[in-house]
Amino acid sequence: MSRGWGGQGQAAAYAATCARLCAGAHPALLSALRPLTGRRVLDVGAGDGRLARALRGAGAHVVAVDPDPDMAGLTVGLPELPFEDGAFDLVVAAFVVNHLDDPRAGVAEMARVTAPGGRVVATIWPSGATAQSQMWQRVLDSVGVAPAPGVRLPQHLDFARTVEGLQELLAGAGLDAEAHPIAWTHRGPVDELWDGAAAGIGGIGATVAAQPVEVRERLRAAYEQEVRALVVDGELCFSAEAVLGVGVAPGRMGE
Repeated sequence: MSRGWGGQGQAAAYAATCARLCAGAHPALLSALRPLTGRRVLDVGAGDGRLARALRGAGAHVVAVDPDPDMAGLTVGLPELPFEDGAFDLVVAAFVVNHLDDPRAGVAEMARVTAPGGRVVATIWPSGATAQSQMWQRVLDSVGVAPAPGVRLPQHLDFARTVEGLQELLAGAGLDAEAHPIAWTHRGPVDELWDGAAAGIGGIGATVAAQPVEVRERLRAAYEQEVRALVVDGELCFSAEAVLGVGVAPGRMGE
């Protein structure tokens, strides 16, 4: 199973904030999934349904599932997909596997429901100093706040949040795998990242939520100061980075 968003408020906040950031990877995902016309596609961890709508718009037959009942889709989650072996031509998991309690079991389940010759396509946020994480670190440092301890998986369940790590994760499920970095320019409302953090989303959200009111106010002021350099034509603008992996199931399509 995967961890949910902690209630309707967080699901709505995610849709209004982080979902827009994640959607920046959709062009790369759609490119990796094509051709889509007439294909059976499973969107795992569909969130607010943006990617599913784009897939349908490209001519695919889409089933969208999500473990959080406040998100769009069915209330099921990995690694217990209620589908037969080989039920889908394509399976996509956008920023999902890095949130699973057992990433290997989750990817194996996605591979199970993928038809011979079909593809599993996944994106993850990379570990390390991305532009977004660097910005948040400067905000925390300016107020003297330490990040909340992260929730780490046991070593035998975890995987490296890198190009090599995602490729090895897909290959471990018996897929012919490759992975590469992707990047895009994110544009959105100036308060977007703060609103997500204030709603408790992600690691920075856990850190913000753990602070007393006066410290949260100082963090908000530090955020506003920090993002001034990232505002272009009235919008927050920065380079976002992710890792995209593609795993091809053994056999030929139609077997």
